[in-house]
Amino acid sequence: MMSAFLRPAAWSQRAAMFAAVLALGLMALPSAISAASEGNADARAAFANAERFQTGGDVRSARIELMNAIKADPQWIDARVAQAEILLMLFDGIAAEAELQQAFDLGLEPRTVRHLYGHALQLQGKLRRAKEQLLADDIPLAHHGYAARVMGRVALQLGDDVLASQSFDRAIKLNGDDSGLWVDIARFRFDFGDQAGAINAVDEAVKLDPNNVRALQYRGELLRFQFGLGAALPWFERGLQIDPNDVLLLTEYAATLGDMGRMKDMLAVARKIIALDGKNPRAFFMQAVLAARAGKYDLARILMQKTEGSIDGLPAVLLVQGIIEQGEGNYNAAADKFRRLIAVQPQNRHAQNLLARSLYLNGKAEAAVEILKPRVYRSGAEPYAMWLAGRALEAMDERDQAINIFNRAAAHDVGNQTAFKPETPLNILRAEASRKPNDARVMVPYIRALYDAGKFPAAYGQAKRLQAANPGASAAHILVADVAMTMRNYDEALDALGKARQIQFSEPVMLRMVEALREKGEFQQSGELLAQYLTYNPNNISGLRWMAYAHLETESWSVAASILENLRKRLGENDALIMAGLAQAYTGLGQSEKAIEAGRIAYRVQPSSPVVSHLFGRALMTNPERIDDAVAMLEKAVTIVPENSMYRTSLKQAHASLKKDRVEAKS
Repeated sequence: MMSAFLRPAAWSQRAAMFAAVLALGLMALPSAISAASEGNADARAAFANAERFQTGGDVRSARIELMNAIKADPQWIDARVAQAEILLMLFDGIAAEAELQQAFDLGLEPRTVRHLYGHALQLQGKLRRAKEQLLADDIPLAHHGYAARVMGRVALQLGDDVLASQSFDRAIKLNGDDSGLWVDIARFRFDFGDQAGAINAVDEAVKLDPNNVRALQYRGELLRFQFGLGAALPWFERGLQIDPNDVLLLTEYAATLGDMGRMKDMLAVARKIIALDGKNPRAFFMQAVLAARAGKYDLARILMQKTEGSIDGLPAVLLVQGIIEQGEGNYNAAADKFRRLIAVQPQNRHAQNLLARSLYLNGKAEAAVEILKPRVYRSGAEPYAMWLAGRALEAMDERDQAINIFNRAAAHDVGNQTAFKPETPLNILRAEASRKPNDARVMVPYIRALYDAGKFPAAYGQAKRLQAANPGASAAHILVADVAMTMRNYDEALDALGKARQIQFSEPVMLRMVEALREKGEFQQSGELLAQYLTYNPNNISGLRWMAYAHLETESWSVAASILENLRKRLGENDALIMAGLAQAYTGLGQSEKAIEAGRIAYRVQPSSPVVSHLFGRALMTNPERIDDAVAMLEKAVTIVPENSMYRTSLKQAHASLKKDRVEAKS
C-alpha cells in the first residue's frame, strides 16, 4: 500500500515543519552529541532554502537544498534527519535509512527517530524489522501517533487486518487532525470494500489540509473509481499546481489521460516523468502501450525493456507484453503471458479471449476451445468469444458444434452477463457463509452460487441482508439488482443500482441501469444516464455502443454514424453489430455506397445473423440496381425470425419496389 508520509498534528503548518521536527528530535539528544556540528553558515542558508521550497510544496527542490546543506557541513545531524524526512515523502526508504544511519554514526540515539527508521524499513518491504522498530517501548511520546500510523501500513502488508485496524484507531486518538493519516485510513477502508467510508476519509484529509498532494491525488483516484476518468483530472491538476514535479501524481495523471484516449497529452506527461526520474518504469510502460496500440511492436518491446523487469508481475504489464508477442507472431510467448495474467485475474474475460486467440493462431484449436468452453456454453458469453470458439471448432472439424455457436452469436441472444460459475461447491459456500454471515468476501460468492443454481428467492434474501450490513460496498447493491432484475422487479433493481451509483458509477452499474430503464420503457431516461456516464468516460466502448444504438432508434443518423465510425476505428471491422449499425445510419443518411459497403462487411462477419441480413437488405434497397439482392437478404432475415414484423415490413417494401421496377421496365 502506498501512502503519504505522516506528519504529527503539531507539524500541520508547512512553514513550521522543519523546526518542529528538529525540535522534537533534539529535545531527546544525549550529551554525547554535544561535539557534533550545529551547522555552519552555508549549511544553514541551504537549510532555510529547503524549508522555503518544502513550504511551497516543492519537495524535490527541498531535497536538493538539503543535499547542499549536508555537503556544506556533513557533521550536522539536523540536516540529515530533515533529509530523511524529505526522502520518506519521496518514498525513498533506502536513502532515508542511509541518512538516519549517518546520523546514528554522528551520535544520534536511535530511539529518538525510531518512528522514521521504521517508516524507511516499511518502504523497503522489510516488514518484520519495521514492526520491531515501530512497536518499541522507548519511542518518545510525541512520535507515538506517527509510529501507530506506519504500523497500520505494516500490518496491512503483513496481512494482519486486526492489528492494522487497531493501529489506525490508535493513530486517530493520538493524531486525529493529521491529514496524511486520513489518506491511509481511506486506502485501508477501500481495500476492505468500504468505498463510501474511503470517500468520507479522504474528504476529511482534504478538509484538514487542502494542500496535501497525497490527499488530492487519492481523492482523484476515488473519483475516477466512483464516477469515471474525467472526474479525476481536476483533482490531479489541482495537486500539480501545488507540486508540478510530484512523480506519483504525474503518473496517475498520465495514466488517466491515456485511458481517456488523450494519447498526446499522456505522452507529454510521461516524458516529463522520465525527465524527473530517468528510470521510472511506469512512464516507459505508458509509452510502450502507445506504441503497441499503433502497431509498433518493435518500439513497444524496446520501451518495455527499459522497465528492467521491475513491473513485470503487474496484470496490465502482462497484458501489454502478451499483445506485443501476439502482434509479432510469437504465439507461444503470448500465450505464456496471458496464462500468467489469468492466474492473477482468473475472471479476466479479455485475457481469456487473447489467450484463446494466441492458441488458435498457433494451431492449437482444441486448447483454445477449452479456454472458451466454460463461457460460450452458458449465459453471458460475448459474441467475439463465441465467434472465436466457432472458428476453433471449425479447425477441429467439429462443424455441427461450430454452426450451433455461430447461430447463437448471429442471433445476438447471449443472455445477461452473469457472474462466473463458482468453482467451490454450493454446500461448502453455504457452510462458510453460516460461519461468517457478515463477511462480504464470503457472502458474495455464496449469493452468486445461489443465483447460478437458479435459487433466486434465497439469493435475493441473502443479497438484501448483505446490502443492509454493507451499505458502503457497491458490490452488495449490485448483487441485489442482479437478482431483482432476474425476477423482473426493475424498480427494486434501480433502487439498488442508484445506491451503487453513489459509491461507484462504474460500467457494470451503468449497463445494468440502462437495461432496467429500457425494460421499463424509459428510453429517454436511459439516454440521459448514458450521456452522464460518457461525460466522465468519453472513450468507454460499452457506453458509446449503447449511445449509438439509442441514436439509431431516434433516427439521429449523423450522430450515430459518428459514434460508430469511432468504434470501428478502435475495434476494427470484425464486430458485426457495429458494421450493421453503420449500414443503418448511412441508409438513413441516403449514402447508399457507404451503407452497402458497411452492410457487406457485417454480412461477411456474421452471414447467419437476422439483424445483419435485415440491415444489409435495407442498405441494398437504396440502390435501384440491387433490389433483387435486397429481397434475398430480407427473405433470409424473415426465414430466420419469421415472427419479426419489422423484417416482414421491409420485405414487403422490397417486393413492392421490385414489382414497380418490373412494371416500369415493361412499359
